[in-house]
Amino acid sequence: MAELGFTVDNAKSARSLCRHCDEYIDKKALRIGKFVKNFYDEDDEGWGDLTYWHHAVCMFKAFDQDKPKDKKIKSPDDMYCFNQLNQEDKKTILKLINDANVKWDNLFRQFRCLCAKLSDEDTGAGKTAIVSDFLKKGNAGTGFKGDVYLLMKFLLPGVVKTVYNLNDKDLIKLFSQIFGTNLKAMEEDLEQGDVSETVRVCFDKSKTVTPLKKSVLTLQEADDLLTSLSQVTKESEQYKILTKIVARCTSNDLMMVVRLITHDLGINAKAKYILRGLHPDAYKAFQVSQNLKDVVERVQSNTLHSMAGMKKKEKTDKKTGHDHSKSEGAKQGISGSSDSVDVGVSKKKTPVKRPTEDEGQTTPSKKCKTAPSASPSMSNIFTDCKIFLPETTDKFKELKQYIIDFDGEVLDETSKGSATHIVSSKGKISTSGSKAKVVTPDWLWQSIKKKQLASTEEFKP
Repeated sequence: MAELGFTVDNAKSARSLCRHCDEYIDKKALRIGKFVKNFYDEDDEGWGDLTYWHHAVCMFKAFDQDKPKDKKIKSPDDMYCFNQLNQEDKKTILKLINDANVKWDNLFRQFRCLCAKLSDEDTGAGKTAIVSDFLKKGNAGTGFKGDVYLLMKFLLPGVVKTVYNLNDKDLIKLFSQIFGTNLKAMEEDLEQGDVSETVRVCFDKSKTVTPLKKSVLTLQEADDLLTSLSQVTKESEQYKILTKIVARCTSNDLMMVVRLITHDLGINAKAKYILRGLHPDAYKAFQVSQNLKDVVERVQSNTLHSMAGMKKKEKTDKKTGHDHSKSEGAKQGISGSSDSVDVGVSKKKTPVKRPTEDEGQTTPSKKCKTAPSASPSMSNIFTDCKIFLPETTDKFKELKQYIIDFDGEVLDETSKGSATHIVSSKGKISTSGSKAKVVTPDWLWQSIKKKQLASTEEFKP
């Protein structure tokens, strides 16, 4: 009978003792029994399992003290006799299960496990699938019930950057004081690897502070502590907040917190692969708005297509004039109305075909500064291109949308240093040691026209 691991009923007497709070369970009170191996059956003669009874609330409190791999009640299907309860007791159990699933999905260790899976996966498509599967299943297998925004924010520390005013040496210095560890020894260890691993090892070896044996940190708690850390600059204040963080962490928790501070989770995943795990068009939407919270909320409310700069792409049969957008959406498994199909296409009207005399021009004239609409053959023109496009550029919004539609990334002023291409309409500019190629806007138009990257040599300012 112990295949499910649990049973639920109303106590038949007041003699059963709750194994969590050590109080007797009242007659007719809602109780949950956990099956455990009968330790009296030393010779395994089939005496049957023992049943450890708990108050319903106490059972879920006990789960918090169990190991991550221990059996838990994640749905009513995990218990015998649930359908025999009255409606009020069913509601009580369902609420306890839902609250527990929300809590478990918000645990920081769940985020750590996700990062470990992403780190082990080599392909971008594989990483997207991992994120998508995690959100579809969650801890209970019925969908992620935690804070999706915080999860995505933590997965993108290099994109949604929070400034902490701490470099590797600052972190080593502060943690050496907290751990009571020799600073020089930590600095030498840092030379052999990354700062997060150095902190983890020294935390484990510290005689001043002891890591928690079980992770209890939540995403919200981690975010609150990191937000507080970002708001201080004095070393004494940073020390106090980091000490609070240490007190709430296992060594693996702290290693991941340090990676969040240094904006590198070690999962080698581009933002587009993470965001596409949230929704196929979430990356395009983020490129348009640069507002992660808004994108997450729109995905959750199925209103991503209504964002400015996002619009469904209608597919019409040239011969019959029939609109295939609904059938295409069905093939792709997109939920919601037909408005959700092919999200991410610019709202601009389809340009008129260029005159034949413009075809084949090396340098676009004013006539050819209208790019064709997106098509499968052009969808990857700007793949791996990180383009800084000044807002003062002529037809800025149109160019920005084309870059995004064709799989490129548009950077703002704060991310300019990581650009592969810098667009300049005002002649030569200094790149301050950057390896970025400086090009005129015509380079973008010509690349779109040719359906492949044009030579940057021809379009230097």
